[in-house]
Amino acid sequence: LFAGLGAALTLTAMAAGITALCRRIPEENTDHIDGGVIKQVQADVPKVIESTEIVEFHAEISLTTVYDADEQFHRVHKGVYKLDAVLKNGEVLVKYDWYDHQGRGDRAEYKADADFLAKLQEIAAAYNFAQHNGYYYKVSGLPDMYGERLDIIYASGEQIYAYDNQSRFLPYEAAEELILLFGASIKSENQSS
Repeated sequence: LFAGLGAALTLTAMAAGITALCRRIPEENTDHIDGGVIKQVQADVPKVIESTEIVEFHAEISLTTVYDADEQFHRVHKGVYKLDAVLKNGEVLVKYDWYDHQGRGDRAEYKADADFLAKLQEIAAAYNFAQHNGYYYKVSGLPDMYGERLDIIYASGEQIYAYDNQSRFLPYEAAEELILLFGASIKSENQSS
């Protein structure tokens, strides 16, 4: 009986460890509690990434609360952005989606040049995205994505994952550069069609 229980506990611990390594998302569920908070800062994840070869990039960025009366001075629209780029079979597949609360928005899927992921890495390095690795903050009951999610996977297997659904953790300039990179690619892709 004790041997079987020990084996079951070992398998459960291994499965939990594998799950934690995959996306480092807490197991606690406070979705049923409005205002319930989960906050984790994992100290055991790297804050320096050795690899420079991104193979997957996923980000959600909310710019719904950073604007003031001088919105015309910003180079990107107020709203929520979902940015994805994946290296698959030697091609960079990109998805771009943004929307605001007035119903405006734009989305596209396209193939980017080979240097697209290198440009993403330049932004990630310039703004030290790895410093946020392992940060997770979730407030249950919020109506929309007000913060940011960053998920970057490198060819080496290294990963950066950070999430906050209430507040932004990237500098505005970093968010703007990412959005312009994805948007500029859409513009040039549409012009070449």
